[in-house]
Amino acid sequence: MTHWEKKIIDAFIDHYFASAPEAEEDRSVLRIRSSIFFPNFDSVHTDEKDSYIEAAESLKQKGIVKLNWEKHNKGERLKTLSCDNFEKLFEEAGRPYPRTEAETIREMFVERAKALRDSPSAQTEKVINLLEFISVHFGPREIGQGLDQRAMENFIRLLEFICEPAQLEKITTRALSILLYRDSKQLENLLTLCKPLLSRAQKNVSCPDLSFLDRSYPDVMISGKIIIEFKSKTAPIINEDGHILGFPLETAEEIAAIKLASEKQEKAVLTIENKETFYALASPQKNDASKNLSRFDCFLYIGGYPNRAAAALIKILSASGFSFYHAGDLDPDGILILQQIHDIAERPVTPLRMDAATFDQYQAWARTLTKPMLRQIEKIREEARAIPDLANLLQRIEETGLGVEQEIIDYRD
Repeated sequence: MTHWEKKIIDAFIDHYFASAPEAEEDRSVLRIRSSIFFPNFDSVHTDEKDSYIEAAESLKQKGIVKLNWEKHNKGERLKTLSCDNFEKLFEEAGRPYPRTEAETIREMFVERAKALRDSPSAQTEKVINLLEFISVHFGPREIGQGLDQRAMENFIRLLEFICEPAQLEKITTRALSILLYRDSKQLENLLTLCKPLLSRAQKNVSCPDLSFLDRSYPDVMISGKIIIEFKSKTAPIINEDGHILGFPLETAEEIAAIKLASEKQEKAVLTIENKETFYALASPQKNDASKNLSRFDCFLYIGGYPNRAAAALIKILSASGFSFYHAGDLDPDGILILQQIHDIAERPVTPLRMDAATFDQYQAWARTLTKPMLRQIEKIREEARAIPDLANLLQRIEETGLGVEQEIIDYRD
């Protein structure tokens, strides 16, 4: 196969996968404009032009492509190349035909779902749901994403393994990868490949939670004179001195409620975007010097967009009756983080010093925002824009193209 033959075939294969429907293939022909595929045709050496034309003619003779010439230039300038024999296209490339491979994979998932149905358990129900969803919705598009037969066999091996929860205790993701695949990185790579398919499945059926395999360890910090109660019979944590406490996700998910150590009825939490500011504001206040901060009963470190541990505590604080305030960067992402806290808490969130006056006070030390940063403004919804402080702040950000980092703001005033 010549260089140009391979290039033409690869282009059609890329086009095939890019336009693949969710499941069954329903296209009859693929067409590529020569001017787009080979835009510098006129400027290259004659030998290169001849090589391109000869490759196209060769693939035509093999029954892989059809050629459409520009008028009055037959044999000299191609207008379009088209392909309607996809099976022959992949055969020439030395690759399995995606439609046949997808059918084989769907059958494989049907068989595994049926086998688990024959020996059901509480642990297998969600695995069966996922297997059955894939058995219906797997198609050439997924093949193009790298989910070939070997990858899906490995995925089935993982799903069958998690049907026995005891097997997952006290083992790391990379150790599990060696156990299943004799490769320490195979499991992580597999989960990355399967992510789009899993996201689609999770929107339609109840699926097993595979997040425990993610090699990230979300945690959260909170401070305040609070009492933390747990779902189990574990004794509550009574934080009478308001120290900073840290919880991993596993512990955060076991918290049932957060109460005040005092008899105070109104409860307020200040969520804080950045760590330096959190430590400055959340440490126990020894001298009662800042009346502005004393109105908050506890402080929650968000760390940017809330991770799963932070989200768990936001939900608990909301259910425990806390009103929400937020202090973050004075830029589009800072506003979007406030918006996300609102979505998680399902309560109003009041911005603290996220306003035009604070922006103007610190503008001399602001940073220039890149175009991608400024485009984040498009994601801010009307309900956030309707908050007067945020509306005025957004106007200043758009006028100047600047953002103020939270760490330079003095919150004691």
